[in-house]
Amino acid sequence: MFADKLNHASLIDAMQLAKAAGAEVKRYPHNDVAALDTLLTASSARRKIIVTDAVFSMDGDLAPLPLLLELAERHDAWLVIDDAHGFGVLGQHGRGTLSHFNLPASPRILLMGTLGKAAGVSGAFVAGSTTAMDFLVNTSRAYIFTTASSPAIACALTQSLTIIRDGDALRTLLMARIRQLREGIGALPWPLRTSLTAIQPLIIGDNKQTLALSAALRERGLWVPAIRPPTVPAGTARLRISVSAAHTEADIDGLITTLKELA
Repeated sequence: MFADKLNHASLIDAMQLAKAAGAEVKRYPHNDVAALDTLLTASSARRKIIVTDAVFSMDGDLAPLPLLLELAERHDAWLVIDDAHGFGVLGQHGRGTLSHFNLPASPRILLMGTLGKAAGVSGAFVAGSTTAMDFLVNTSRAYIFTTASSPAIACALTQSLTIIRDGDALRTLLMARIRQLREGIGALPWPLRTSLTAIQPLIIGDNKQTLALSAALRERGLWVPAIRPPTVPAGTARLRISVSAAHTEADIDGLITTLKELA
């Protein structure tokens, strides 16, 4: 297993389960394709699996999926992609990060995504080749021994998928709010990570200051969570700003104004 160092905690837990089952796990520096190539080249494993977030949950940046798929092809490896923050938002008609990069379907890819974010319900999905899906359906204990989703969830999800497919106007609105935020807080003393997605991390650095800022924002009716180590690397405590299509121009202006006052 070859996993990006900034993968989500759920993927890190999956790596631990894989290790318990006898797999060897290598973690490569964040989005470092050259380092991953070196690890894959050095490996003599019969089965190789690259595991990555598509949109990284604490930085909001994208995995270089075209390059990762190229490596998977070259090294005869699987590519497992968690598109929790891309599905419904990125790509044509919100189809996700694979569509964003215009990547074709590949039997090497296993695509996962939550249904609790853009889809607005609960549960998750995994998609891949018929062979891979048949294998999971028949061997995945976590799937076999979990109660099925309720008909109410299935009904709501059907409507969610229609809204996502026809939601180009909502996605355009979301991107406009993201631009508004980035342009409005560019002069603050804290750096904003480079991100074109809904996740906009404002790096404060000091843990106590980050908590104080989050509390001050909440007192003013603005919910912006403080994220600290060990969730993120030491010295990079941050306000994790999550922009939504439901936010109005006034909402974003209010956040910008308040942050400038607190700065």
